[in-house]
Amino acid sequence: MKDLLRVALVLALIFASTFVIIQGTGLVTEEGVRAFLADAHAIHPGWFVLLVILLLVVDLLIAVPTMATILLAGYILGPIVGGAAAATGLMLLGTLGYGLGFRFGRPILARLFGDDTRLAGIEAAFARNDLLVLFTCQALPILPELSCTLAGVARMRFARFLLGYGVGVVPFAFIVAWGGSASTAADPSPAIYTAIGVSAALLIAWRALRRRTA
Repeated sequence: MKDLLRVALVLALIFASTFVIIQGTGLVTEEGVRAFLADAHAIHPGWFVLLVILLLVVDLLIAVPTMATILLAGYILGPIVGGAAAATGLMLLGTLGYGLGFRFGRPILARLFGDDTRLAGIEAAFARNDLLVLFTCQALPILPELSCTLAGVARMRFARFLLGYGVGVVPFAFIVAWGGSASTAADPSPAIYTAIGVSAALLIAWRALRRRTA
């Protein structure tokens, strides 16, 4: 378990460092992303779908306001198309993170630990709660990227990964998109209540998972 926590800490620092570097250079800022999305009404719906998907995928490397992006997708595209675009982007993000962990994580850890027994221990530690971790991974920033990458590092079966991750993020995408679609400029309360409710539910689930693994 200690080795798994060590790997998770290293990965979290890597993901956080990309955010700090990019924010520090001023190339991409959260305010800039929000302003760009606010002008999205002028974009053709087809292009906006691609934009939503792209923004959610690059969240693997650049901190993107995920909840705000999905809410706006629902507001502009409606709950079905907006939810589908968001779900597609999140699934692609997860698959890419899993692939990076699967392809590059194991060789790096082999050099770091040099012990197959310890690598097997990392796999076993993650496997004990892999589905629950993936299901609740939208509860905290960086956790989705971290969880998906760890799933790849731990050699979780891809079908099992898709099940656990998809069961969590697909309903999340459609629920949040619905909150955006039900809102108007004059009454943004559905989006606000949806964001609060979904975040609270995921945080409660995450805390329950932490108590289980403590």
